[in-house]
Amino acid sequence: MASQASSKRGVMSQTVRKELLAQLEHLRTEAKDISRVYLANLQRDIVQLIDFLNESQNHAGRRKSSRAANSIFLRMRKALDAITVKPEKGRRKDLRRIEQAVRSMRKIALADKKDA
Repeated sequence: MASQASSKRGVMSQTVRKELLAQLEHLRTEAKDISRVYLANLQRDIVQLIDFLNESQNHAGRRKSSRAANSIFLRMRKALDAITVKPEKGRRKDLRRIEQAVRSMRKIALADKKDA
């Protein structure tokens, strides 16, 4: 009887192990997909900021005073200067810092567009 119970546990643990492996492989795929979409969104936001700055340069004469534009640019620069990242370490907190800076700069840029 003891050997039957041991045999059942062995089969059960093999089943659980296989299920765990399948779930981990699925989780790995999900993490890749999420990372790809997250990065694409972050890059899109950065490109929008670049476009905003290029647009600002092209419409400098038609916009409100250059003093106001300088204030906006200085606030955006302050947000960028506040971050330090070490890409070689591949840390999630560095991505968070970049995302927070981009989000802050987008708020500044969007507030400017509303005022324009």
